[in-house]
Amino acid sequence: MDKLQHQTMVKGSVKQQFGRKKSIVGKTIPYYPYSPEREYQRFVKAYLKLLSQELHKSLPSLMSRYKKGLQATTRYDDASNLRKAVTDEFADISSRLEKKLEVLELEKSLEKISKATKDAAYREWKRVVKKTLSVNLMDDYYNGDFYLQMLQQWVSENLRRIKSIPTETLNELENVIFEGYSNGVTVEKLKQVLQSKYDISKQHALVIARDQIASLNANMSKLQQTDAGVKRYRWSTAKDQRVRACHDELDGKIFSWDDPPEMWYETKSQGVVYTGRCCHPGEDICCRCVAIPVFDYETVDVPIDGDPPQ
Repeated sequence: MDKLQHQTMVKGSVKQQFGRKKSIVGKTIPYYPYSPEREYQRFVKAYLKLLSQELHKSLPSLMSRYKKGLQATTRYDDASNLRKAVTDEFADISSRLEKKLEVLELEKSLEKISKATKDAAYREWKRVVKKTLSVNLMDDYYNGDFYLQMLQQWVSENLRRIKSIPTETLNELENVIFEGYSNGVTVEKLKQVLQSKYDISKQHALVIARDQIASLNANMSKLQQTDAGVKRYRWSTAKDQRVRACHDELDGKIFSWDDPPEMWYETKSQGVVYTGRCCHPGEDICCRCVAIPVFDYETVDVPIDGDPPQ
């Protein structure tokens, strides 16, 4: 069966659901994949715990060396010695952490998380199609290479992101130590600043985890819908207090997959400020919004098996 024949068969199967309407909006809202998001955050926390353990092992010797430098009479020469000691120690931490990563099975874990996200996205797509068009999707169509390239790219990118966390964190902590030394900051004060900086890095890493699941889910939704002839969608937010004003304004409105709306934020001094970023649901930073498909009778072509009703 060629594409035209398949689409004719699909239109025959869903004609009753459209009736006299040229288009119908999905009759249920796809659920956001919170479970894979929590799994990714648990994974990142485990990774950061290893980093924290290695940092705490090295902290006493680093603080001892730092205190010695503060008390030295030739602070210029000792600054060079301190820099070398800190750089060497952090390089050793990175090396030890790399070995411990084998326990976490980084790539395998990311593949598992990406599969869970894919399964959730397909499950919701299948549910929306069934509820709206009263047809069953062809599972084999989606079990093959449909998502393969997207998942491989996501795993590769996130592998790079996760591996960069200790390097970026250690570089920031290293700068804190050198800046503290230059300003004569006490050991106790430096410990507080280091902890604060580490906490910020930890929160940033957790935000990345949340954002990456949202973006993967968004990309899958777009792929599923456009592949099935869906040209438009209705924006739907998570409808809670965490929804940003911009997305709340977009809620319920219909957009084209070819023309995403521009994002904005509001300030007291400037009012509404447009960012220049145009995003579909889930593409903005940590966005939990989803796209409800708008099925057009003339273009609908969901992958289904069977013969059209007589």
